[in-house]
Formats: sequence, C-alpha cells, structure tokens
Amino acid sequence: MTDGKKLCVLTIHGIGFQQPPTDSAAGYADVLHENLSDGLQAIGSSLGKDPQRKPRPFGPVYVMSARPETRDHEWGLKRLGTWRGDSIDVTGRPLADDAEPIVHVALIYTSLEGVSPGIGRGAGVLGEAGLMLGHYASVVGAFRLVVGDAWAALHEGGGRAAPVSSPSLRPRDDALTARQHHLAALLHRIPASNGALGVVRTLEDDVVAYVCRNDLRESIRRFIAEALRRLLARPDVAGVVVNAHSQGTVGSFDVLRLYPSGSRAGVRAFVTAGSPLRKYADLFSWGNNSGGLQSTTWLNFWDQKDPVADPLGPPDSWHYASAPDSPPPGELGLFYALDDDGKQVPVTVTDIEVNNLEKSSGGGLQAHNYWDNKEQFITRLAELLKFAAA
Repeated sequence: MTDGKKLCVLTIHGIGFQQPPTDSAAGYADVLHENLSDGLQAIGSSLGKDPQRKPRPFGPVYVMSARPETRDHEWGLKRLGTWRGDSIDVTGRPLADDAEPIVHVALIYTSLEGVSPGIGRGAGVLGEAGLMLGHYASVVGAFRLVVGDAWAALHEGGGRAAPVSSPSLRPRDDALTARQHHLAALLHRIPASNGALGVVRTLEDDVVAYVCRNDLRESIRRFIAEALRRLLARPDVAGVVVNAHSQGTVGSFDVLRLYPSGSRAGVRAFVTAGSPLRKYADLFSWGNNSGGLQSTTWLNFWDQKDPVADPLGPPDSWHYASAPDSPPPGELGLFYALDDDGKQVPVTVTDIEVNNLEKSSGGGLQAHNYWDNKEQFITRLAELLKFAAA
C-alpha cells in the first residue's frame, strides 16, 4: 500500500484442524501460505512471512487464544500487540518485513481442555436436526446428500486408510479436542485421526462442540473478535480480509455480523470455503440475519461433492437437489440485513463453485480441501487480496 500500511489476511479453520506448528508437524495454514504466496507472486504481489518464526522466517503468524492448559489469554494475543489505553503497542511484534504489502495471521484456539458437552444436550441437538431435515432437503436430495457424503469419503479407494496429505485437513493432535467429549466418545468409540473417516469425524465433533456448549461458543467468538480488534487497531494494518474454512466460517460469521459499525469498514472482505452455514440456518435454526455483513464483499467457495459445503446465495427455500441459482437483484437470498426502518434487505453472497476432486490434492476428504486447489481457490483469493491491498 502506498502509505506503508499492510493488508492482513486472517485465517480461521475449524477447531479440530487448528494444528499449531511444532518441531515434528507443520502448522495447519503452512501449505495455504505457500500456495497463496505463489499465487500472489504470479500476479505481481507478495505475501510476508512470520519474521519471528524459528529457525527462519516462514509461514503465517500463528496466534493462540491462550497459553496451553491455562486461561492466560494475553499470552497468545499479545503477538498482535498490547493495549495501552485506547491504542495498541506493537513494539517487537512485526507481522512481516517492511517491504511486504500483504501479511498473514492464522488463529489457533487452545482452550478445549476439560470441555465436555452432556450426552443429553448433544442428543437433543441431533434429534432436532433430524426433525428439520425435511426443510433442508427433499427426499431425493437427502438421499443424494448421504450417498455424496459416503462417495466423497471413499472416492480415493482408501476411506479409513487414505492418508491426509496436506496440513489443511489434518485433525490436530496437540491437545484434548472436541472429538474426546462425552458425546463424541459415545459416537466414535475408536478414534480416527487419519484419512477421510478421521476428517469426517473431526468435522462432526466440531459441530457438536460449537452447538452444544454456549460457554465454548462464546469463548471462540471472543477470541476471534479480539484478534480482529487488535489487527484493525495496529498502525501498520490498513484492513483485514477474513479467510475462513469449514466450521471456522460459522464462528467468523457470528463475529462479523455483530461487529461494531465503527470498525466494520476495516474488514475488506469475507471469504468462506466449505461452509456449513446453510445447514446451521436450516438444521439448527441459527438465523438468517447477517447484520453488518450487508456492506462487506462476501465470496463463498463450495464443491458439490463436499458434504459440508453449500451455496449461500440462494434463498432459504433452496433444496440440495435444486440448481444453485442466486435470487434476482433486490430479492432476499439466504441471508438478509435490517435497514433503519427494520425492513429486510438482501445480503449479496457470491458463490464460486469449484471441483476439488479434480483440482486439489488427494488424501483425506479431498472434496473439502480448498486450500490446495490452486487453480480455482488460491488464484481467486490472491486476486482479491491484491485488489484489496491496492
């Protein structure tokens, strides 16, 4: 940017996939960072690396919600700066080298230890989802949904044994996670940490944890909101593009739709990939009011073979077996906002259909792997970032 400030891409994944970098494991967003860096270089831009990563600058700046096994939230968030009254002190906290126009921050939630949703509450949620399935899909559509789920998971011929070749969809192994909650343990007696089945189970457990535990849900929202608040307050950051994947799109949506209007202009765009937000709206009655997202550029990437994802542009009457046509201009889609008179007004979501089974890398639940789809996802995200940083 001409004023020396940088655009920040803020990456948020589902909790069960937020693997921090260790001596033996890459961080969950490392490959995304490499792919995005290559995509930006191809169009004449560049992406900064974490200058404090050891043994050399590499990848995104990872920010943890708390010191592991503690409630010390400032320990992780201070990587983005420390509050001094109403201003943020970023001394010794660079996000990249001075020459880089775009920087990358990835969030890691670390406070799942000891969180255990009760069996009754989880069963109630699943029961409610079952009762409301008819609203989400027609009989034929529901059958296709089930078959598509199994087909996508087993497509590569391995199912349970298929390796996860990218950190983008590797279930985390650094701490007690949602898949070890009581309900998850009941449903998944034999833990699966690898392959498509492990990915599917981790996705299910992310949903159970987020829907069943309000304290956990609020903690996640506070973490995302505070990270965004500190980034927008930094004197070297001009704006933020929120890049969310899978269950991470739900927490990000919950934060952005309620974000203070005075800071909303700093959020340049909202990018969702493999998002279950339509399922939340239909199965869990999550609501369709997107609040402050009305004026934010929103791109939604989805794959027909991805059992998690849906188009988010069509109205709530859309069914799985129907064509994903967006509503005519001026008419309501799935999400709306309220104007000053309390009238519902449309919120535009630009759906971009991709084919991860052809364009992304193999291993795991490939249809859900957007970050390795260089041609259809990375290229579009790189173009958006370059435009937003101009």
